[in-house]
Amino acid sequence: MRRKNVDPMVFSDLLASLDLSAAEGSVPSPCVGVCRVHAKTRFCVACFRTIDEITRWGGASDNDKRVIWQTLQQRYDASLR
Repeated sequence: MRRKNVDPMVFSDLLASLDLSAAEGSVPSPCVGVCRVHAKTRFCVACFRTIDEITRWGGASDNDKRVIWQTLQQRYDASLR
């Protein structure tokens, strides 16, 4: 999946500065303010989350958020191929 009309450096910079070992309650949201779901992949074209991941984020535990971030890293890497 190639992203269109989204600055690829925004998410890349967010990933580079991410510290998943941060203290409880401080796992940042992957949202970069471009909420648009790709028709084929069903991932947000900016943060790579599914609709389910987006809606669960607010109530997710820090551990669940870290798991989502690891998944997002894999999706991002795959999008660069």
